[in-house]
Amino acid sequence: MTATVSAWTPAEGAEEYFIVVKPDGRGTFFQQLDLLFDEYEAARAGLGLDAETGTTTTILTSDSANQEAALRTHPGFARLIAGGMTVTVVQQPPAKAKLAMVAYHVRRPAGSATRTPLVVDGVKPGAMGLAVRSGPYEYIYLRHLLAAKGVTAAEQTMVLFGTPDQALHSHGIALSEVVRTWIYGNGIDANYGGISAGRNRVFDRLGISSRTGFPASTGIEGRSADHRDLVLLDVFAVKGLEYGQNRRMECPTHMNPTVEYGVTFERGRQLVFGDRRHFYVSGTASIDNTGEIVHVGDIGRQTERAIENVGVLLGNSGARLQDMRYLLVYLRDFVDADAVEAVLARSGLAEVPRIIVLAPVCRPGWLVEMEGVAIDGKGNSRFANF
Repeated sequence: MTATVSAWTPAEGAEEYFIVVKPDGRGTFFQQLDLLFDEYEAARAGLGLDAETGTTTTILTSDSANQEAALRTHPGFARLIAGGMTVTVVQQPPAKAKLAMVAYHVRRPAGSATRTPLVVDGVKPGAMGLAVRSGPYEYIYLRHLLAAKGVTAAEQTMVLFGTPDQALHSHGIALSEVVRTWIYGNGIDANYGGISAGRNRVFDRLGISSRTGFPASTGIEGRSADHRDLVLLDVFAVKGLEYGQNRRMECPTHMNPTVEYGVTFERGRQLVFGDRRHFYVSGTASIDNTGEIVHVGDIGRQTERAIENVGVLLGNSGARLQDMRYLLVYLRDFVDADAVEAVLARSGLAEVPRIIVLAPVCRPGWLVEMEGVAIDGKGNSRFANF
């Protein structure tokens, strides 16, 4: 198991780090669990990062029903929580191993930010929230949200997105301030329609439309330890943005607006700060500008087209594939992992830290999907720094 770091470290201002711990598959679950935290903490210490710089961690498991309890009682997990990290645990088996993780840290100049843990109401225990205030901005992270009521995927989605006790309205957050969501669906082939319908109903009721813009999003297979949980949600929101800072990412030559085939998310969102830009790339597959699957049944060519789509999406905003800080790659069939890795290794994403996981995409014909975050230094001085 190895840890790889992708860093954005300007001469002044906040430094951002993504620590990707990739498995090698050796040893038992408990041995891999120990090694996961050992590698992460060694990487963090090597960078001189205090635990309190931690913001979000996603831990990917191969069998949450049998692994999550042990994970949550591990001393390494306790140290994450003590440092104020918000953590999502989701069953998305990493290729050739039982565990992997992506951790995001931000080191800001002393005294320039305050961190406030948030109690997330209206959801099951295990949810975590964090508010980081720096300058005019407040960054809100809500993680591992599971509906406290609802039997169907649509009902659980509506609980999480829009009912009076749902998490997104906690602490004064409005859906219009949400930049990015991750929707993990248990049984995505059967339940994605219900998830989309529930989200659409909430957005319709709250006046969120293609005119106002939707959050960037990934809707993908993933589950909690409880088989009755059909939807698990992560949310990133920002308060205090000015007009023009939160921009829709588009590439109409390659991918059409999602509303044309009945779903409500953007291909990506760009946040422009004084000293940098963040690009939140939604789950991107081998799709064309009519919403159709490209290269049906061909994993290699689907991977190439997904990479091309991400590249054009970034390029239309003046960024590059090499600006990606990390990559999560979702597969329908693990047999394809080596073929996908071979394509990535000869692409513009070759040097980007990545994890390949088993997580079917929302349409069976899509064999691969990818997402991530890019950062570049092309900010706009009329806005405050990150």
